[in-house]
Amino acid sequence: MEVWLIDDPKPELNRNLDLVLRDAADAVAAFRAEGKTVLLHCVQAQSRTPSVAALYAALHRGVPVERALAEVVEALPAADPQPFLVDAVRRIASTTQTRHDR
Repeated sequence: MEVWLIDDPKPELNRNLDLVLRDAADAVAAFRAEGKTVLLHCVQAQSRTPSVAALYAALHRGVPVERALAEVVEALPAADPQPFLVDAVRRIASTTQTRHDR
């Protein structure tokens, strides 16, 4: 599966940022549920890969979002997610958590 996610904070480059991140995390969950091995890949696993991985952990594994971000960054030596991606991961995770709490 290929996802169009640009590593640039300009909103016009990622018009549906939250949707794309959520779809990518949901795809990881779906593939894993089918027993598949999932490899996330971007240019250097610095920003997009850790962002999707952390969102997957938060949404589908029940890991608190801050812990998910910290653990993914710790596991990937070059990881340094762009602040706009970290903000989106937090926003999506908190919105989803709020909906689940209702």
